[in-house]
Amino acid sequence: PVTFRLPPLELPLGCQIEEALMIGVGGSDAMDFHALEALQCMVERRQDGETGVSAVQMIEGDAVWRAGEEGRWSRRLLEGALARSDSRSGIGLSDGRPQDLAHSGELEKLVEKPAAYLIHYSDGLQATLLMLNGAVQDFTFAAKLHDLPQVQSTQFLLPPAPNVTYSACLMNRVEEMFTSGHASYPVERTLLTSGVLERCLESRLGGHCRLATPELNVCYRAPETSQFGGAVE
Repeated sequence: PVTFRLPPLELPLGCQIEEALMIGVGGSDAMDFHALEALQCMVERRQDGETGVSAVQMIEGDAVWRAGEEGRWSRRLLEGALARSDSRSGIGLSDGRPQDLAHSGELEKLVEKPAAYLIHYSDGLQATLLMLNGAVQDFTFAAKLHDLPQVQSTQFLLPPAPNVTYSACLMNRVEEMFTSGHASYPVERTLLTSGVLERCLESRLGGHCRLATPELNVCYRAPETSQFGGAVE
């Protein structure tokens, strides 16, 4: 949440979000946490603030693509999120030709073990995390707002080693907390993200079933000021 964003997108505080989608990469119970937290820092800015999560489901394999065909997650948002990636695989990587990974069927070939974390918020918002190892190597986000026709999207930029300057962005917020005595962003975000991840992993262990999550009735308000690296406060 506190790293740089390309472009420097921040959703308006109090906006109406119709649906949101995050793309992540890496292993489970590590990188998926970071992706879920990035998703949460965006959707918590919606109208009436965060209301908690009522149910989750984690699905894997071909069930992920079927869920997209059934409209359980948005292909349009997938397209918007992929458009922000700097590391797309496929023919675009091999010979530089542009390729529509979202609709061409190539994505299904590139990602051997897709996973989808389907999140149902208490206020009706639907959000999805897609873990797409093999297709991309970065973290991107897309959302459809009620009053805007175009999809809003961005990349959570993770500069490569040795210049892992996103860690400096985090330490800047840690220093602010030590000097001011107050955290820059709500601890409830981490609490909710951790609970969503735990219940999604339980869904996987339980045969990818949908799980009600009354314990994730975590309500809070997002900070008014932006927290990401390079944001104008």
